[in-house]
Amino acid sequence: MMHLDRINAIIAKNMRQWSRDKQALAGPMLIPLVLMFLCGVLFGFGGDEWNIALVNRGAGASFWFRPLDTSLSEVPVDDMEFGNIFRVTTFDRQEVSVQTALTVRIAAPELTARRMDFEIDQRTGEWTGQPMQNLQNRLAESAKQFAAEVVAGEPLRTVLDDGLRLVRDAIAEGLSGERQLGGAGIEVLGVRVVAVRADEELERALQTRIREEAQADADRATYDRRAQAVDRERAIKENELNNRTELARREAELVELQGMNERRRTEQELERDRLRNEAEAANRRLRVEAGADEVTLMAEARAGEVARIAEAENAALQARLAVFSAGEPVAVLAAVAPEVLSALPKIDSLTLTPDLLAGGVSRLLEEVRG
Repeated sequence: MMHLDRINAIIAKNMRQWSRDKQALAGPMLIPLVLMFLCGVLFGFGGDEWNIALVNRGAGASFWFRPLDTSLSEVPVDDMEFGNIFRVTTFDRQEVSVQTALTVRIAAPELTARRMDFEIDQRTGEWTGQPMQNLQNRLAESAKQFAAEVVAGEPLRTVLDDGLRLVRDAIAEGLSGERQLGGAGIEVLGVRVVAVRADEELERALQTRIREEAQADADRATYDRRAQAVDRERAIKENELNNRTELARREAELVELQGMNERRRTEQELERDRLRNEAEAANRRLRVEAGADEVTLMAEARAGEVARIAEAENAALQARLAVFSAGEPVAVLAAVAPEVLSALPKIDSLTLTPDLLAGGVSRLLEEVRG
């Protein structure tokens, strides 16, 4: 209380002086205020009489503190990843190594600072202990415990074949229900199992057996590929043979169809020739019949004409005979002479006497009468 009374007296004195001369007293008034603040910060504003405690927390906080009676803890709040390798035993007494990676985050820094030592040295800013190593060890021990429990119930073959999933699920489920981690404000974000491997000798033996099995599978695959190649080649040849057979069959059908077409065409040509020949024969027959009728008609017409001419000639001859029989020999001879002379050879000159003509005419008349 004495400090307060002294400070109040100094402030009152400075205020009175400042009221008299503001410009002259502005500097001396500020000096006691600054000194009072620094004393309060360094010595606690009267020590135990005030009993003031300041608590500051949060990410990236900036504050004043008293180094003599203040404890500082620096707790990381970003995501952290811890890798661990440990060995566990399977159901058939075979050791395997498990490599894990855990991603964690401190969700409640105040709880973590109470449960674990994250205090830092005020002079160096470094942790006084090894909180991150302790946190990693705690997480590794918990992960190893959960992994050992699940691996102990499975044979080596199952662990090597499906160990990644089994161990990952066991560790994730176990850490999510770990009360110590939850009570310390630690949250597990992810669990990754990188590898589950047997020891070197056992792994070499397994690799040899697996290599032999792989080689056998490769040989079997090679044989299968060759068999498939043979089957494909046989199928190709059968397909080619079928194609050739089908082609030959179609060619035979084409030849047969062409033969049928040729035969049909020949038959049609023969039928056309037959019809043409029949038509020509009918035409010839018609022409022959027409010609025969025409010849018959012409013959009949000519016979009629000949008959008419013969009748006319006969009538003329009868008329001549009548004339000859009734007329004079000279007249008869004159009438007959042209015809007789026309039948005789050409004579340039002929001398006739009555004696010659009388005997000849007599004989001619006798012949005509007879």
